[in-house]
This record gives sequence, C-alpha cells and structure tokens, in this order.
Amino acid sequence: ARPRRVGWEPMSLRTYMEGKGYGWMFEVEESDDWSDERPLVEELEIDFKDILTKVQWALKPPTGGIGQLSDFWGPVLVIVLYSGLVVWGQLEAISWVLSIWLAGGSIVFCCGRVLGADMGFAHTLGSLGYCLLPLVISRLLLVFIGGNGMPSLVVRGICIAWATYSATCWLRTADTERKGLLLAYPIFLYMFFCTALATGV
Repeated sequence: ARPRRVGWEPMSLRTYMEGKGYGWMFEVEESDDWSDERPLVEELEIDFKDILTKVQWALKPPTGGIGQLSDFWGPVLVIVLYSGLVVWGQLEAISWVLSIWLAGGSIVFCCGRVLGADMGFAHTLGSLGYCLLPLVISRLLLVFIGGNGMPSLVVRGICIAWATYSATCWLRTADTERKGLLLAYPIFLYMFFCTALATGV
C-alpha cells in the first residue's frame, strides 16, 4: 500500500510547472563564452568621438547644415551640464530646463514643419540640445564677471545670438533657405527662456 503522507508539503512553482509540461521556462543556457558581452558604452550606443564632433559643430556650425540627427546622449549631456550650472542659483531649475527643452523642441518642430522643413522631432531635440553649448559658456563667464551690469548683459546677448544662429544652421533645410528668420524666431525664444532660468531676467 502507498504510504500516507503526514502533514502538508508545499510544492514549489518549478515542480508544479514541470509537472504541467512547462519546465522549459526554467532552463538556463550556460555558456563559458564571454565574447558576446559588450561594454556598457557600446550597449548604450554612446559614441564619444561623434559627440565631440557635434560639440564642435555646435560652437562653429556648418553653413550647409548637418543632415538628420538621431543622437540622444549628446544633447542630454549638454542639457544636464547646463542644468548643473543653473543649480548654483536655483535647484528647481533642472526640471524647468528639461521641460523647456521638450516643450520648446515641440514648438520649434511644429513651426519648422509649417514652414516646410523636412526635419524629424528627434533631430529638432538633438539640435536644440547641442546648441545650448553657447549658453553653457555664458554661465561660466558670468561666474567671473558677475551677473549684474552691462558686461553681463553683453555676454548673455552674444551667447543667445550665437546659440540661435547655431541651432538655425543645424535645422536649416533646402525648403527653408528663404525662411531662416521665421525659423530663428522660435529658436531665439527658446534660448532666451533657458537664459532667463539661469539669470532671472
């Protein structure tokens, strides 16, 4: 006769699933070959050489445009860097810079499409992110010359114009060659509001 079980023995999930024919769900393929393991930088598709090239383009934009941009980490790095400089004065400004980047990018993208520019949303966000570098330079200069007085206003004005020109060149297409000023206006407002977060003016 079959012995009677004393008490209740809990059944593990693996035993139950194997009894139902689903044991393959718990099979783990063991391999000693680590050649497929890639560094985290490659997994995240971070190309530092490409980011450095685009940083140079942001400071000295090519007049013929740069084509479609699909970079993510480079613009985010610039945005976080600028937000970090703004943190010195206002800690809550980080979320505002990110919000203005997304909202401003959406507005610039819509304006560009209305003007007939053939550009994608990712390209717009990337361009506005990279071209914030002149504002990063302005924040560094204001640390030495101070945030008040005529010299600070001159630095802010020059860097806003520089950033606006760079972003306009990045977003320029053959369809907007004669509409550059119309495209530059929303970009200027975007740069101005980012500066206002840092300076309060």
